[in-house]
Amino acid sequence: MTTTPERQPLSLSDCDDVLAYIPHALGFHPQNSLVLLLIVGQRLEATLRVDLPGESHPEDREAWLGQVLNLLHRLPQVRSLVAVVYAPDSSRNPRNVPYRQVIGELDEALEYTDIDLRQAWCLSGDQVWDYADDDVKITFPRPNVALGNTNLSLVLAGSAPLDRPWDGTGIEEWGNAEEIRLLAKSLALDVLESLEQWADVLDMDEMRARAFLHSSKSGAARMLVGLHKRIIRDVLPYLAGVGAEQTIIMAEQLCLNSGKDQAKPLADFLLGRGWQGPDWRRIERLWSISRDLLGVARAEERHALLCILAWIEWARGRGSMAIMLLDRVLDEQGDYRLAQLLRELMNRGAMPEWATDELRAWRARMG
Repeated sequence: MTTTPERQPLSLSDCDDVLAYIPHALGFHPQNSLVLLLIVGQRLEATLRVDLPGESHPEDREAWLGQVLNLLHRLPQVRSLVAVVYAPDSSRNPRNVPYRQVIGELDEALEYTDIDLRQAWCLSGDQVWDYADDDVKITFPRPNVALGNTNLSLVLAGSAPLDRPWDGTGIEEWGNAEEIRLLAKSLALDVLESLEQWADVLDMDEMRARAFLHSSKSGAARMLVGLHKRIIRDVLPYLAGVGAEQTIIMAEQLCLNSGKDQAKPLADFLLGRGWQGPDWRRIERLWSISRDLLGVARAEERHALLCILAWIEWARGRGSMAIMLLDRVLDEQGDYRLAQLLRELMNRGAMPEWATDELRAWRARMG
């Protein structure tokens, strides 16, 4: 689920407006997906994407419907929604409307809730079906939204949707990467020293942090070597989201193995529970730093960074982006335990509590 970025008003009854907006909300152009625009009052609150089920197997559709309703149940303030089906081209059949039965079953299930299905469209190839039309079998050409006001305003604000969710690949290796890796191998692992280095860089603005990482081989090496220690990897989101003072105290207690009570604030934060919401500017800085370090990280360091990036996407409410990163880790190392645990969290449809809290939810800042 993606919380809605601040933007100009969106017409939820205008197909062109909705189709232009969705890729910007998700961060990528969806395929084989159902996208739900969730509405609170008259305000678009969030955007939810789920994979489409198989059309021909009732048991698949039933399980899928349960998943969607479970996700909606976590958002009790939602009272209406707009649905867009992004059907595969192969599903197009001039005698059948793609996923009509699926949308019909969703609409029927929503009748037992307080949620109204305002509007539903289906895209397949270059055609659009309007499920709400009395003659739903009549299609109209898929609109070219690239030059529309909605798309142009979001592009000018700095949004650039990807063709598909990023999976952690394609990062260019640093010119001094081998030197940094050799230096990291020679360093003794000091938990507090590594955490303090991460904290110092997180306190810098993005441009200064990037310049430091690429110019200070010892600084980058201390940050990398820390990723070999599970405690450092696991507290980095907390370090970014809550601050250095609390994190270092907690890390000291955990290193001394002084009891589970000390770990509870960390566990609650990582699972998105409790009153505390993240400092989003620092979380976004952690994203930028972790992504940049992929240009030098290898093996365990790389997988730790990808899991951190996946957690950040999940914390933002962008589960599809998180899943792509976790699947990349599991493709490379199938027994990487943190990726397995986070993937299980995604499979259950779990969302952080702050994603449904207007005051704490992440809002994309474009531009």
